[in-house]
Amino acid sequence: MFLAGLDLDLNQIKNNRSHSILFGAATFLLPLSLGFVVTHFALGYSITAALVISLMFSTHTLVAYPIASRLGLSQTRSVATVIGGTIITDTTVLIAFGVTINYAQGNLDGFFWFKFLALLAIFILVVLWIFPKIARWFFKNIEEENYSQFIFIFAMFMLASVLAELAGVEPIIGAFFAGLAFNRLIPHSSSLMGRLNFFGNSLFIPLFLVSVGMLIDLSVFSNGYTALFIAVALTIVALLSKWVAAQSTRALFNYSPNEANLIFGLSSSHAAATIAVILIAYNLGIVDSNALNATILIILVTCLIGSFITERAGRKLAIEEQSKKEVDTMLPLRILMPYANPNSVDKLLDLAVALKEADSEQPIFPLSVVMEGDAHATTIADSNKAIENLAKLAYPNETRITPASRLDTNVANGIVRAVKEMMITVLILGWTGKSRTSEFFFGRKTDNILEATNQTVMIAKLNHLINLTDKIYIYVPENAEFEVGFRRWLYLVDQICKNAAASAVFYGNDESLKRIAAYAKKYKIIEDSSFNPLGTVDAFYAVAKQIGEDDLLLIVSSRVKGISYSTELEVLVDTITEEFEKLNFVLLYPEISTTIETDEILNVDVLESSFITENINLYQKAKKLIKGKLQPPR
Repeated sequence: MFLAGLDLDLNQIKNNRSHSILFGAATFLLPLSLGFVVTHFALGYSITAALVISLMFSTHTLVAYPIASRLGLSQTRSVATVIGGTIITDTTVLIAFGVTINYAQGNLDGFFWFKFLALLAIFILVVLWIFPKIARWFFKNIEEENYSQFIFIFAMFMLASVLAELAGVEPIIGAFFAGLAFNRLIPHSSSLMGRLNFFGNSLFIPLFLVSVGMLIDLSVFSNGYTALFIAVALTIVALLSKWVAAQSTRALFNYSPNEANLIFGLSSSHAAATIAVILIAYNLGIVDSNALNATILIILVTCLIGSFITERAGRKLAIEEQSKKEVDTMLPLRILMPYANPNSVDKLLDLAVALKEADSEQPIFPLSVVMEGDAHATTIADSNKAIENLAKLAYPNETRITPASRLDTNVANGIVRAVKEMMITVLILGWTGKSRTSEFFFGRKTDNILEATNQTVMIAKLNHLINLTDKIYIYVPENAEFEVGFRRWLYLVDQICKNAAASAVFYGNDESLKRIAAYAKKYKIIEDSSFNPLGTVDAFYAVAKQIGEDDLLLIVSSRVKGISYSTELEVLVDTITEEFEKLNFVLLYPEISTTIETDEILNVDVLESSFITENINLYQKAKKLIKGKLQPPR
């Protein structure tokens, strides 16, 4: 709950508050009403137990939010509506639950209400007004030790939980309000945020879920059909009530079916607050083991279904959103080309040079990564010198080839850090020869790099230089034109065609090819091209057999996170790369929507490195103007 409060975009909620308020009311009242009718009148639970279980139905956790975020939907009105509704319904549920617990214990009288409202007001004032002031002072004066900031935030988070309990509500309300209090003070990309996410997601939440799992009495389900019937009935109610809330929001605000489905997918998952509510009620004897076991089943089923629906509806909605707007302006082309052996890097460097426009001032960075403790670390200078000599001989007019090196614990980490520090937009990797017969598709290193980056990645296996290419065969998967990196990869293909004086032959889904052809015609790129629709992905296998040794195959693939991802395309890539050993090919993974990795602890280092890189670039420009009288920023 604390992390949920930290992650919310308060500006987004403010701008979309009317939708959020009505959805929050719907997603609270509808599950509460339907749940109470079923649990009290159909299943025979007491009024108090039925109310507690119904409150559990009203709450939800944004388990599937990272899916919507990586699809580039975090700024859409449907996601903003769900986030705002989450604040309303979860806060209302937890406060109502605290009142219900006091009622069950016989403490609900006139004095209770006076004490409860007064203490609650004081609690909110202290956490939302005083806590941020203390935090601002602390962050301003304690800067040199990052772990001190982590300990401070953790202590304040625990203190807020204690104050909530003293105010007569559950501690998780205090945790949630503490997250809201520090929301604007802790940047989402900061090192502190990374540590909090890492600590919570890797230690506290797993241990909590393990402790919950240990409470399940599996023998309950084997003693008869009653427990199983209750579990199934409550799961159906949990999903149905959230679906009704999403559809009612669609009717009120004229949302599209995909928007409504996305709202349902995001709001249907029950996790953190749900188990907290039912566990407290179980420990107090308000609900029985049947309800506890049913809740575990609800968490499992709703999280799976919610994630599946969010993924499916999110892809469709992402396509809708992309089709409504022009493609955003691309960042400058900055190419990183990691290599292991400088003597075999000529073809990759040739590809990198071919991707650049003639008048571009952006550099190409051949990268050498040396692992810490490696005995060959002293050869970095020799490696860079070999690259410089190759560049001078092969590309005398290309002055922006700048060898770089990194020292890291492993090669993949070094490459990923370099991508972020140097603001790379295109990463070129050499084909490792690995296939699906090994543990990973491309091998552990390449898979890790694809997973950890969002930029355009090209994996190349070239037997000759690019300028010797006769024809380029390009396979395009369905919906590839809706990827964030669509414009980037299309211009990269155009550059390859120009430098190789080669024609392009596109294959793929008919609708996708029509949109690509229209875009190419509009912006006058890849003019010597033809388009050939294929019914299925497998049909391209027959085309691949006809590709000659002087041709180039370029497959526009997709990460699992991408809109155009399909398992059939993975199988096709695997088959072609295994069977056609002499084939020249490039696997191109377009840029995807940039998201914050919750388990990344070194974000602040990345930001600082990017800041340094940017300032050095500014220094280099200034140096030309003032004839080198300044020193580089330190």
